[in-house]
Amino acid sequence: MLKLSMKPTGWFQIGWSEEIRPGQAIPMKYFGKDLVAFRSESGSLSVLDAHCKHLGAHLGYGGKVRGDCVICPYHGWAWDSEGSNADVPYQDAPTKSKLGKYSITEQYGLIYLWHDPAGGLPRDDMTLVDVFNDFEHVEGAPGDYYPCYPDAVVNKPDEPIHPQLIQENAADSMHFRYAHGAPEDPELLWFTTENGRWSSGMGFKSPKTKEIALTLYTQNPSPGLSFAVFDGRRAHYRLVLSCTPIDDTKSHLRVSYFLKRDPHSPEVMPQAIRDFAASTEELFEEDARMWRHQRFMQNPVYASQDIKGYTAQRKWSERFYEAEAGPTPFAGIEE
Repeated sequence: MLKLSMKPTGWFQIGWSEEIRPGQAIPMKYFGKDLVAFRSESGSLSVLDAHCKHLGAHLGYGGKVRGDCVICPYHGWAWDSEGSNADVPYQDAPTKSKLGKYSITEQYGLIYLWHDPAGGLPRDDMTLVDVFNDFEHVEGAPGDYYPCYPDAVVNKPDEPIHPQLIQENAADSMHFRYAHGAPEDPELLWFTTENGRWSSGMGFKSPKTKEIALTLYTQNPSPGLSFAVFDGRRAHYRLVLSCTPIDDTKSHLRVSYFLKRDPHSPEVMPQAIRDFAASTEELFEEDARMWRHQRFMQNPVYASQDIKGYTAQRKWSERFYEAEAGPTPFAGIEE
């Protein structure tokens, strides 16, 4: 049984790199904590606890960046990229106080933060997926695709959705006909959790030939973060779907699409590709309409097509819920 809370362990997306320019500081809130993200003048990104140790001002509201420090807008105290107090402008030496610092990484224009409710560092058995280099079944280099941001993203803050639902979507082949209008039921071809991740392949059949014409490859490193490649004769793209808890009631959902470059327009996305990118918000809504009002069934009544994949998903997911069970945005939890 899953000890559901809004504080799972793992990697979570907290933004897109271009949202935070060099010399900029912005406020954030995730996992019930006030944070400040700032990019140094040289381009290095840091995320710290937001409130100045002096008198508690929020560094993300009016804070400035100087060198590799964020400057408190209230009294000018400087905090460096490690969270250490680097300067108090009206005394000879800084204090020895420190702000909490978070492990982050940037990858293909996405920003990820490591969350451990016990405060631990990133773990070797919960590594982040590389959406280009970790899918051995599919060819393609990063330069073959347009950047996802800002033209091919879905951005949905303040959603009453739990990250476990993003996780379980990877095992759910039967919803594609009913939620997404697929002409044939796809088949969960294989799955494994042997490398610490959920990895799977799902086949979509051609209505004419009844042969697999499109394969969905998925790798999930933790709840709330899903990396996928749709690979077929007529369609090919990669995406990252993320659901990052803000507090006990809301999450920030994002989808980032990496679409193949048109050889005739490699730098500028042609209109047909822009039109597809614009349609992805409705694709998101087809799932989100369910997720927003869903009751979590701890002991579901499975159909025969569900049981193998879902049982493996649930068992594997238990490792991420190390915090005590707590409030969630679910409409209810059925024991």
